[in-house]
Amino acid sequence: MKRSIQAAWLQKNGIRIARVHFGFVGAYALFVVASDAWGVVTRQLTSQRWMMTGTLLIVTTVVWYLARSTSRSVAFYRTLIVLMVLADIALATFAIYTERGMASRGVALYALPIVTSAALLNRSAVFGAALISYATYVMAATRYFYVYFNEGYKAELYTTLLLYGAGFMVLAALIWVVMSSVLEK
Repeated sequence: MKRSIQAAWLQKNGIRIARVHFGFVGAYALFVVASDAWGVVTRQLTSQRWMMTGTLLIVTTVVWYLARSTSRSVAFYRTLIVLMVLADIALATFAIYTERGMASRGVALYALPIVTSAALLNRSAVFGAALISYATYVMAATRYFYVYFNEGYKAELYTTLLLYGAGFMVLAALIWVVMSSVLEK
Protein backbone atom coordinates (compact mmCIF):
# COMPACT_ATOMS: atom_id res chain seq x y z
CA MET A 1 0.00 0.00 0.00
CA LYS A 2 1.41 3.43 -0.93
CA ARG A 3 2.30 5.71 1.97
CA SER A 4 -0.32 8.36 1.17
CA ILE A 5 -3.02 5.73 0.70
CA GLN A 6 -1.95 3.99 3.90
CA ALA A 7 -1.97 7.28 5.84
CA ALA A 8 -5.46 8.10 4.53
CA TRP A 9 -6.68 4.61 5.42
CA LEU A 10 -5.22 4.82 8.94
CA GLN A 11 -6.65 8.32 9.40
CA LYS A 12 -10.13 7.24 8.37
CA ASN A 13 -10.04 4.18 10.61
CA GLY A 14 -8.54 6.13 13.51
CA ILE A 15 -11.55 8.45 13.37
CA ARG A 16 -13.92 5.47 13.17
CA ILE A 17 -12.22 3.74 16.10
CA ALA A 18 -12.56 6.89 18.18
CA ARG A 19 -16.26 7.20 17.30
CA VAL A 20 -16.89 3.61 18.36
CA HIS A 21 -15.02 4.30 21.59
CA PHE A 22 -17.24 7.31 22.30
CA GLY A 23 -20.15 4.87 22.31
CA PHE A 24 -18.24 2.52 24.57
CA VAL A 25 -17.44 5.35 27.00
CA GLY A 26 -21.16 6.14 27.13
CA ALA A 27 -22.00 2.49 27.83
CA TYR A 28 -19.32 2.32 30.53
CA ALA A 29 -20.70 5.52 32.11
CA LEU A 30 -24.17 3.91 32.20
CA PHE A 31 -22.60 0.85 33.85
CA VAL A 32 -21.05 3.10 36.51
CA VAL A 33 -24.34 4.93 37.13
CA ALA A 34 -26.35 1.70 37.37
CA SER A 35 -23.82 0.04 39.68
CA ASP A 36 -23.86 3.07 41.96
CA ALA A 37 -27.63 3.60 41.85
CA TRP A 38 -28.34 0.01 42.86
CA GLY A 39 -25.69 0.02 45.56
CA VAL A 40 -23.75 -2.81 43.98
CA VAL A 41 -20.34 -1.23 44.64
CA THR A 42 -18.72 1.01 47.24
CA ARG A 43 -18.43 4.77 46.83
CA GLN A 44 -14.67 4.42 46.51
CA LEU A 45 -15.01 2.02 43.58
CA THR A 46 -17.61 4.28 41.99
CA SER A 47 -15.17 7.18 42.24
CA GLN A 48 -12.40 5.08 40.70
CA ARG A 49 -14.67 3.99 37.87
CA TRP A 50 -15.58 7.62 37.15
CA MET A 51 -11.88 8.47 37.02
CA MET A 52 -11.35 5.64 34.54
CA THR A 53 -14.36 6.78 32.49
CA GLY A 54 -13.00 10.33 32.38
CA THR A 55 -9.54 9.14 31.42
CA LEU A 56 -10.91 6.97 28.61
CA LEU A 57 -13.05 9.87 27.38
CA ILE A 58 -10.02 12.19 27.34
CA VAL A 59 -7.88 9.68 25.42
CA THR A 60 -10.71 8.99 22.96
CA THR A 61 -11.30 12.70 22.40
CA VAL A 62 -7.59 13.37 21.84
CA VAL A 63 -7.34 10.47 19.37
CA TRP A 64 -10.47 11.62 17.55
CA TYR A 65 -9.32 15.24 17.35
CA LEU A 66 -5.78 14.46 16.23
CA ALA A 67 -6.93 11.82 13.74
CA ARG A 68 -9.06 14.45 12.03
CA SER A 69 -5.99 16.50 11.15
CA THR A 70 -4.71 15.86 7.64
CA SER A 71 -1.26 15.66 6.10
CA ARG A 72 0.20 13.60 8.93
CA SER A 73 2.53 10.67 8.58
CA VAL A 74 1.66 6.99 8.69
CA ALA A 75 3.57 6.73 11.98
CA PHE A 76 1.42 9.48 13.50
CA TYR A 77 -1.85 7.67 12.75
CA ARG A 78 -0.40 4.34 13.90
CA THR A 79 0.61 5.99 17.18
CA LEU A 80 -2.96 7.23 17.70
CA ILE A 81 -4.36 3.74 17.21
CA VAL A 82 -1.74 2.27 19.55
CA LEU A 83 -2.71 4.90 22.15
CA MET A 84 -6.33 3.72 21.90
CA VAL A 85 -5.21 0.09 22.25
CA LEU A 86 -3.22 0.92 25.39
CA ALA A 87 -6.17 2.82 26.87
CA ASP A 88 -8.40 -0.22 26.27
CA ILE A 89 -5.85 -2.48 27.96
CA ALA A 90 -5.67 -0.12 30.95
CA LEU A 91 -9.47 -0.16 31.32
CA ALA A 92 -9.66 -3.96 31.10
CA THR A 93 -6.85 -4.37 33.63
CA PHE A 94 -8.54 -1.90 35.98
CA ALA A 95 -11.78 -3.89 35.67
CA ILE A 96 -10.02 -7.18 36.45
CA TYR A 97 -8.37 -5.89 39.60
CA THR A 98 -11.39 -3.99 40.95
CA GLU A 99 -13.87 -6.77 40.14
CA ARG A 100 -12.29 -9.63 42.13
CA GLY A 101 -9.33 -10.69 39.99
CA MET A 102 -9.72 -14.08 38.34
CA ALA A 103 -13.47 -14.06 39.17
CA SER A 104 -14.00 -10.86 37.18
CA ARG A 105 -16.26 -10.85 34.16
CA GLY A 106 -14.17 -7.99 32.79
CA VAL A 107 -11.93 -10.42 30.89
CA ALA A 108 -14.15 -9.85 27.85
CA LEU A 109 -12.93 -6.23 27.78
CA TYR A 110 -9.55 -7.47 26.57
CA ALA A 111 -11.16 -8.21 23.20
CA LEU A 112 -11.39 -4.44 22.57
CA PRO A 113 -7.65 -3.77 22.27
CA ILE A 114 -7.01 -6.96 20.32
CA VAL A 115 -9.71 -6.11 17.77
CA THR A 116 -8.73 -2.42 17.66
CA SER A 117 -5.13 -3.36 16.87
CA ALA A 118 -6.35 -5.03 13.68
CA ALA A 119 -6.77 -1.54 12.19
CA LEU A 120 -2.97 -1.40 11.95
CA LEU A 121 -3.08 -4.26 9.41
CA ASN A 122 -0.06 -5.82 11.05
CA ARG A 123 0.22 -9.32 12.47
CA SER A 124 2.77 -8.19 15.06
CA ALA A 125 0.40 -5.48 16.28
CA VAL A 126 -2.46 -7.92 16.75
CA PHE A 127 -0.37 -10.52 18.56
CA GLY A 128 1.43 -7.78 20.49
CA ALA A 129 -1.91 -6.44 21.73
CA ALA A 130 -2.89 -9.98 22.75
CA LEU A 131 0.39 -10.54 24.59
CA ILE A 132 0.25 -7.20 26.40
CA SER A 133 -3.38 -7.90 27.30
CA TYR A 134 -2.36 -11.28 28.67
CA ALA A 135 0.56 -9.84 30.63
CA THR A 136 -1.60 -7.19 32.26
CA TYR A 137 -4.33 -9.75 32.97
CA VAL A 138 -1.75 -11.96 34.72
CA MET A 139 -0.48 -8.99 36.74
CA ALA A 140 -3.96 -7.87 37.85
CA ALA A 141 -5.30 -11.35 38.61
CA THR A 142 -2.25 -12.52 40.54
CA ARG A 143 -1.97 -9.23 42.43
CA TYR A 144 -5.61 -9.51 43.50
CA PHE A 145 -5.10 -13.17 44.41
CA TYR A 146 -2.18 -12.44 46.73
CA VAL A 147 -3.73 -9.32 48.28
CA TYR A 148 -7.05 -11.14 48.94
CA PHE A 149 -5.65 -14.63 49.38
CA ASN A 150 -8.74 -16.47 50.66
CA GLU A 151 -10.86 -15.78 47.58
CA GLY A 152 -9.65 -18.67 45.47
CA TYR A 153 -7.27 -21.59 45.05
CA LYS A 154 -3.82 -21.34 43.51
CA ALA A 155 -4.60 -24.14 41.04
CA GLU A 156 -7.72 -22.24 39.99
CA LEU A 157 -5.67 -19.08 39.46
CA TYR A 158 -3.07 -20.75 37.27
CA THR A 159 -5.56 -22.72 35.17
CA THR A 160 -7.65 -19.58 34.67
CA LEU A 161 -4.55 -17.63 33.60
CA LEU A 162 -3.62 -20.34 31.09
CA LEU A 163 -7.15 -20.59 29.69
CA TYR A 164 -7.56 -16.85 29.15
CA GLY A 165 -4.04 -16.55 27.75
CA ALA A 166 -4.88 -19.21 25.19
CA GLY A 167 -8.16 -17.43 24.47
CA PHE A 168 -6.37 -14.13 23.79
CA MET A 169 -3.95 -15.85 21.40
CA VAL A 170 -6.75 -17.71 19.60
CA LEU A 171 -8.68 -14.45 19.19
CA ALA A 172 -5.55 -12.78 17.77
CA ALA A 173 -4.98 -15.72 15.41
CA LEU A 174 -8.57 -15.64 14.16
CA ILE A 175 -8.38 -11.89 13.57
CA TRP A 176 -5.14 -12.40 11.66
CA VAL A 177 -6.70 -15.15 9.51
CA VAL A 178 -9.51 -12.78 8.53
CA MET A 179 -7.10 -9.87 8.00
CA SER A 180 -4.68 -11.86 5.86
CA SER A 181 -7.46 -13.21 3.66
CA VAL A 182 -8.75 -9.66 3.08
CA LEU A 183 -5.23 -8.32 2.44
CA GLU A 184 -4.57 -11.02 -0.20
CA LYS A 185 -7.36 -9.69 -2.40
